[in-house]
Amino acid sequence: MKFFLATIVSFFSSIAICQKVDIEFKIENQNSLIEYLDKKKVDYTLDDVAILKDIKVFGDYGKTERLVVPEAYFFNKEGFLIKNKKKGISCGATIKDLSKILKSKYDSNQKITTWMNDFKILGKNDLLSEDYDIYILINWAIFLDSNNEISFNWYKSLKSNKDLKIKVILINLDVQESWNLTEGQKIFLGV
Repeated sequence: MKFFLATIVSFFSSIAICQKVDIEFKIENQNSLIEYLDKKKVDYTLDDVAILKDIKVFGDYGKTERLVVPEAYFFNKEGFLIKNKKKGISCGATIKDLSKILKSKYDSNQKITTWMNDFKILGKNDLLSEDYDIYILINWAIFLDSNNEISFNWYKSLKSNKDLKIKVILINLDVQESWNLTEGQKIFLGV
């Protein structure tokens, strides 16, 4: 429980990096995510939508300041994380000039296949079935509704790019019904 508390405190701190927001968690599921994306008029496929695998991953994301919306992580053709001062693109930045991003240094210790172990794709997981010029993971969360528009605009822009073969995955950061939280975890999160 001490680990979990530290993780949540770290999570709230990471959200505060971009702006002051009030967090109210709610337990979500695939249907509520689809309903939300449809309501926001996001043109997506389930093959491009993923959730965090479990509460441990949620905690790890909080500790490593990756529970941030908007945020994007880029991986090169070989699947290595492209370095950007150990962070993704966040807090309202625009994603432009992908060819310049592709020429950036990368971290050979951070592979997309390892990152994908933390997620469950809602559709077909075809990540490794094709070769892409760049892989991009974009965070979003219903509990951070006001921050999602930038993430969804990035997704739309990247999906319409015809110059490069791009795989974009929208990573949902919400608490999930499939995690089967204990009563203690639910009380702590306020859900």
